[in-house]
Amino acid sequence: MSDNQRGVLRDAPEAARLNPPPPAYLYNGPELSTAANKENVPTGTGSPPAAKAASTPAVTPSQPAPNSRKRKAPVTPPNPRPLPTSDELEDIIINAPLTDNCDQVRRKINRTLDAGIITKTALAGELGVSVKSLSGFLREHGANKGQGYSSYPAAWEYFKKLEAVGYKIPNKTSVAKKQKTDSAAGAEAGSSSAQAAGASNSAGVDISDVYLDGEETDDVPVYETCDEIRRKIDAYVRKPGVTMAQFCRDIHAQFHSISRPANIHTSQLTRFRSMMGAKAGATSSVFYGAYVFFEKLRIKEKKPKSEHRQDMEEIWPGGFDRTDDGRKSYVCSAGKRPYMDHYGRIIIQ
Repeated sequence: MSDNQRGVLRDAPEAARLNPPPPAYLYNGPELSTAANKENVPTGTGSPPAAKAASTPAVTPSQPAPNSRKRKAPVTPPNPRPLPTSDELEDIIINAPLTDNCDQVRRKINRTLDAGIITKTALAGELGVSVKSLSGFLREHGANKGQGYSSYPAAWEYFKKLEAVGYKIPNKTSVAKKQKTDSAAGAEAGSSSAQAAGASNSAGVDISDVYLDGEETDDVPVYETCDEIRRKIDAYVRKPGVTMAQFCRDIHAQFHSISRPANIHTSQLTRFRSMMGAKAGATSSVFYGAYVFFEKLRIKEKKPKSEHRQDMEEIWPGGFDRTDDGRKSYVCSAGKRPYMDHYGRIIIQ
């Protein structure tokens, strides 16, 4: 290398210091591109890939995909398996001592009826007992109450046979969900029209146009006993789609006076249903509200009065006494005792 070349290299840093390049903010010419930029910019118009990537965020596996607003089809529960008939269970022999108490057998019966897979009359036929025997057994309460009914051992043996064939009683909720899914479109339309007409009861019947004398003061004459109202409640709440909470709201809607109860809870309904006696629960709001509800429903559906109802009108012309719940004391002469008949009358004999 010559001395002149060594001098140029030695003086180059000093030249760069004395003649620096113009700052970027003073440069008005076209953007200078490096070799790397020239390789990444495609020919023609458009923005470089880096710019496109910045404007459209990429979805990586670690990021959740955007939520879809498309409604998914509801999952339809399977149809409940039908109960085996007595002919199918005839060959099964149960050689075991009766282990379940009365309350345990009653719970199994009520669960079967609540599931809606069989009626009480049909179940009595499967058990080989009368409907009166089955109803009387179901009205009892207590682990040892009801042992004298033929329905007790017959029902225990029946459910043991169901267990032997592997049959499981479905829950009421699963059956109700199935029926609700099958009729979703029709039920939604019916519900909208019912709400527009002012009906909100579980039966889907508009009773808002039915008026009873004394309704505005919550003093409608009652011509049913507490036991009869309990029977109607038990049959009503076993209907598909009927819930205890909605029925409580239906009952509460029958009160209109300023002294109306603030609310009616399911615990009140359960307590009333657990009572026994023609007057047991007569002072409860559930008794009065349920009577008015069922009476309006009867009128709306144009059903005739039952024989029991006609007898009650003759025995209680001014209406059933709702101030006496059957816990009064009576003074009788020697050898006499008071008892209450199924109409709620006190008879001393």
